[in-house]
Amino acid sequence: MKRYTIEEANEELSTFTSKIESVNLATVSASGEPFASYSPYVEDENHNYYVFISTAVMHSHNMSATNKAHIMFLEDESKASHIYARQRLYFRANTEKFEEDDKRAREIFKLFDKKFGSRVSFFSSQKDSRIYKLMPRDGNLVLGFGSAFKISDDRKILKLNDKGHSSSHDEGLKKHAKNH
Repeated sequence: MKRYTIEEANEELSTFTSKIESVNLATVSASGEPFASYSPYVEDENHNYYVFISTAVMHSHNMSATNKAHIMFLEDESKASHIYARQRLYFRANTEKFEEDDKRAREIFKLFDKKFGSRVSFFSSQKDSRIYKLMPRDGNLVLGFGSAFKISDDRKILKLNDKGHSSSHDEGLKKHAKNH
């Protein structure tokens, strides 16, 4: 398996989300109950992400209560070189709920329309749904075994993130990958 340099990782990071149409969301209620799901998303020029979700779903309640989420963009498993080495980009994120009359919504709907076309044309008419802005921080990009990188808030690779990974663990996974 390829081990990436910081320069190569920055290159991958610059295009990683362009290949993915949905974001995995993990939220927690005010009482600590976790919930995970996904949503189609768009990204603005400042690397903030936006989801449009029903106010009836648990994520809406959780993000309204805590203003937090954990987000992950995940390589399609059918394209992964190894099931344990799926490429992924994840962040902790602060969240902001747009109210029904928020003037910024028009621009975000344009981003959805540009990315998804007619597949999302019904969005703006959904009165029981809201846009959530996801402002990422504390990110990591995993490109394979031994290639996990810490990401700065301005979306640059800071360093190889080997904390929590032992070389013997990585070597064992690499041997397993070679044999299967």
